[in-house]
Amino acid sequence: MKKDNSIALSYLFTSNVLNDFFHNRHSNRLVNIFNEFNMHDKIRQNLTLKDFFEASYKQLLKNYRNEYVFKNAIAQKILIGRHSIKSSSLFTELRVETSKADVVIFNGTSHVYEIKTDLDNFERLEDQIKNYKKVFEYVNVVSVESKINDIKSLVDDTVGIIILTDKYTLKTVRKAKSGLHNLNKEAIFNLLRKNEYLAIIKKINGIIPVLPNTKIYSACKDLFIELPIEIIHKEVLKTLKERRNHKNLIDTIKDFPSSLKIAILEANLSTKQQTDFLELLNQKINSIFMQKDFNVSSVS
Repeated sequence: MKKDNSIALSYLFTSNVLNDFFHNRHSNRLVNIFNEFNMHDKIRQNLTLKDFFEASYKQLLKNYRNEYVFKNAIAQKILIGRHSIKSSSLFTELRVETSKADVVIFNGTSHVYEIKTDLDNFERLEDQIKNYKKVFEYVNVVSVESKINDIKSLVDDTVGIIILTDKYTLKTVRKAKSGLHNLNKEAIFNLLRKNEYLAIIKKINGIIPVLPNTKIYSACKDLFIELPIEIIHKEVLKTLKERRNHKNLIDTIKDFPSSLKIAILEANLSTKQQTDFLELLNQKINSIFMQKDFNVSSVS
């Protein structure tokens, strides 16, 4: 049986394949995948790599709206379209307690977006939302129209519900409500790296406790927890925005194809790497792969 081409094309947007292109200007992994799916013709086409990404993404939108599609929609329509990469930061797969947040945006406050595609179930949703409410002011679930009632039955009315429509728009079914005063100080502290919490403690208290390394974590956490939640939230926002900023993309994000916005934001490419990849995007894919061996190993 021939495997679904849309599933094969979805591999094009995985971090491993994209990193191959970013750093090696070629991807043996992609050759392997297309061999596995009997799709050699795809990388022998006379079109640019940019057009190949765009055409593949359109097929995903039509037939296989996976998590990448949802993440990219959030990056395009919320971070870039509604906010600004000058003053906002986007994280993906951010560890929060026992969960990983799909997309987090820090601007003047904190927003988390938990994605539930047609392919997902809801068995972990309640625990995920419980964890996110500890650290983010606004908590949202992003899903599809058919799952609205299921979501409403599992989360309370402080949680926002956003739908990715068939027309590739994000429709707000219910706005998220602020949970600022219910945040958990210890959970927020656990988002921070050592250098980050030390900097916050020094800024607020003027000094860092002089203690052995084995005791500094607990001492700083105790001092941190004594601070008002408004100060904690403000300082952690500032800190995480500094950890992940998009300053080197302010002038170039518009040059990358719409299908790759989230990938470029995640990759944190240097200016030279951006220039090199933009150049590669304008090359024909048959020339990129023409001298490569197509008889490579199975993707499995």
